[in-house]
Amino acid sequence: MVIINAINIMFAADENYGDQLLIAIKSVLTHISPKTTINFFILDNELTPQTKHAVSKRVPRPNQVEFIALNKQLFENCPESNHINKTAYYRILAPTLLLREKIERVLYLDVDILVQTDLTPLYNTPLDINIVGAVIDPGQALTLRRLGITPPQSNNIYFNSGVMLIDTVRWNHASITERTFHFINHHADRLQFHDQDALNATLVGKVKLLHPKWNVQNSLLFRKHAPINTEYAHLFDEAIANPAIVHFTTHEKPWNTLKSHPFLNQYQKELKQLHAQQSDTINIVSAVNSDFIETLAILYASILNHNDSHRHYAFYVLEDHLTARDKAVLQHVVARFDADLTFAEVNESLLANTVESDRILKTAYYRILIPDVFPHLDRALYIDCDALCLTDLARLWDIDLGQSFLAAVEDAGFHERLEKMAIDYQSPRYFNSGVMLLNLKKWRQHNIVSRVLDFINQHPEKLRFHDQDALNAILHDRWIHLHPMWNAQTNILMNTITPPTEHLKKQFLETQKEPALVHFCGHEKPWHASSSHPFTPQYRYYRQRFLKQKKRLVPFANRRSLSQQG
Repeated sequence: MVIINAINIMFAADENYGDQLLIAIKSVLTHISPKTTINFFILDNELTPQTKHAVSKRVPRPNQVEFIALNKQLFENCPESNHINKTAYYRILAPTLLLREKIERVLYLDVDILVQTDLTPLYNTPLDINIVGAVIDPGQALTLRRLGITPPQSNNIYFNSGVMLIDTVRWNHASITERTFHFINHHADRLQFHDQDALNATLVGKVKLLHPKWNVQNSLLFRKHAPINTEYAHLFDEAIANPAIVHFTTHEKPWNTLKSHPFLNQYQKELKQLHAQQSDTINIVSAVNSDFIETLAILYASILNHNDSHRHYAFYVLEDHLTARDKAVLQHVVARFDADLTFAEVNESLLANTVESDRILKTAYYRILIPDVFPHLDRALYIDCDALCLTDLARLWDIDLGQSFLAAVEDAGFHERLEKMAIDYQSPRYFNSGVMLLNLKKWRQHNIVSRVLDFINQHPEKLRFHDQDALNAILHDRWIHLHPMWNAQTNILMNTITPPTEHLKKQFLETQKEPALVHFCGHEKPWHASSSHPFTPQYRYYRQRFLKQKKRLVPFANRRSLSQQG
């Protein structure tokens, strides 16, 4: 009979350390014994849903992960620096919370680590009568006097709090959480190393010193400080020769300014692999109210069903007062394809002066705010919810934007809007904002959101086509022209407009033959019973397959075009 060890590991992270959290978890799982399962507890300081999903996906069953959000007001009096923020203090409160879940032992780890061995032996280390097991901090080893601690109380050994084996029962019995906060509130002037100092002062005499291999800090690895005795000289040699946990302490980190470290290449390799995985994710943003939930669900189904390149999709919804039932419809579709789904509200006060009509509501303006609503995204594909995908979007996603702010398709109305808005332009071409590949990083660098909003507020009389006019007014001449197949507008597909050039005429014919993204713009909608749009049958097919059928459906196998299916 195989005996399975269940161990509890805890991290604390905010979004700035999302990548580091993922790498740390991976390194733990890579080396863990097959006889050990792990319950991960993540102290969550406003991690994004995307990061949480990425963490959950990297924790395979039977391992588990739980995110714990803490009351940030509890840390208001905790000092910070450019190197240590309030997330570091979360570990102080966590043991109390875990005991409520009947977790009597937990291994706390900082996220700036690389695990090199199985952590099961560390977790099973006897603590005897001690509350915590930790490793000496070579640079502060004999400095407890500055915290007001006398040598007889502690053997005068200061520990690093980046790796701590915690007995939560003894922790709570000794009121460590309360006493640590008390020390912070009353002796802030003594806190050079913030929470670590406070923990050292509070846990005095109750720390079992572990072998330094379990927390090989930069100061230890580079021998910046002499060992306190011959025993530690020997232990340091063993730790440097065979580290179990590499801990990238100090300001310099392997993801920014660290230039020399024996494990630098390994960490950067992990970081590169992580970014490669992240770049394989296609970010789709849409804005929707309750009236168009079904339409957006059909768009999602059509996108995911044509994912021939097997890229990962992350959908982001700018929600206009959606209900739980509305969200459930989208969640139901996305769950079938193992994609991500994130809902976000916008600050509508920024859109107080927008011009609306019976056909274009305030929801349409939400797309202007994408760079601010999703600050962690550098690139996104915005698609109106009244669209249908007929091909793999990876081809569009992979287009090099260079220094351009976006890529889009010329509006098929040819309204000469730039001239009518009195815009000083080089090219009269005017894009349709229903499909836009966005360079969000560049938008932020040039403060585009504010500039577009300023135009809306200052020139409401010019906004015949609402948000689209405002976007073109600011971003004209600075966008990449896409083939109209990527925004096959109704005028093109129903052949109700004559293109002004032979080149466009050729492209329109190509689009009519093989559109990639059908955009049901205008008054002709496929959900109208009288619709004569040529792609209404395809839309209704998706509606029946993914929204009306109750059985679980997977992407089409050996797909034929919908027009060929009976």
